Amino acid sequence: MRISTSMIFDSGRDAMLRQSADWLHTQQQLSTGKRVLAPSDDPIAAARALEVSQTISINEQFQTNQGDANDALASLESSLGGIGDILTHIRTQAIRAGNAALSPTEHEAIAVDIEAQFKALVGIANSKDGTGEYRFAGYQSGNEPFPADLVYRGDSGVRSIQVAASRTMPVGVPGSDVFRVDANGQSQTFASISDFIAGLRNPPAGGVSAVVANAIDGMDAALDKVNTLRASVGSRMVELDALADMSATQGVQYAETLSRLQDLDYVEAYSRFSKQQAVLEAAQQSYVRTTGLSLFDLLR
Repeated sequence: MRISTSMIFDSGRDAMLRQSADWLHTQQQLSTGKRVLAPSDDPIAAARALEVSQTISINEQFQTNQGDANDALASLESSLGGIGDILTHIRTQAIRAGNAALSPTEHEAIAVDIEAQFKALVGIANSKDGTGEYRFAGYQSGNEPFPADLVYRGDSGVRSIQVAASRTMPVGVPGSDVFRVDANGQSQTFASISDFIAGLRNPPAGGVSAVVANAIDGMDAALDKVNTLRASVGSRMVELDALADMSATQGVQYAETLSRLQDLDYVEAYSRFSKQQAVLEAAQQSYVRTTGLSLFDLLR
């Protein structure tokens, strides 16, 4: 076989290009810290890494949702707590109003206090959450649930957030539940308070004792409902804490798996880089010497 000058050039050039490509690839691995730079480097690892990366993204979204759900429930629990405080105060005032020694003027003073508490209660009922939506309107969160006539304009919908692959967490409570709304949209809780105020100012023939008894019964029923809802919210917050811990643990595990699939062994890479650099330099020197040879040099 005859070896031409062009074959010598081409062979040397191709060898240097291959060695240079290998050296540059290792250099890029070192600069990025990644072993797998393209699917062709390790098709199986690349496919698995893509799958794990997608799982990490989903897990991170669930963690974000868990935080949003926890914020919503904490805000809801605070509102329910405020409602419970007002109802408790009204109940206490009802017991006080039952004192037979109180005068009509004192009953009026209690009525004025209850009116102020009633306004505060309606204010909470029409409050908005952190997203600017009415907290107790159900799915009708763009509408004030208890306008001036105090007839419920919301619905019984319960807003939820997906906090895990198989768990959608309720983060709201409709006003129809909190304030015991009947089929006509009337709040039984509001009605009990209104009747109490009216009875203090215009006692029935038998006196305020019946008014007081009805007010206490109404507040007890309202408090039972609110306390039940608060307990439910509290249990959901506990569940969220457990889900958050689980998601955090899974996040660490996914990150470790992705690291094993993608990350570079720096010791091995630096050793390979040094070897490739030495081979490339030797090939370059050999190419220069080989391509510099000529038959005329031998005839001198």
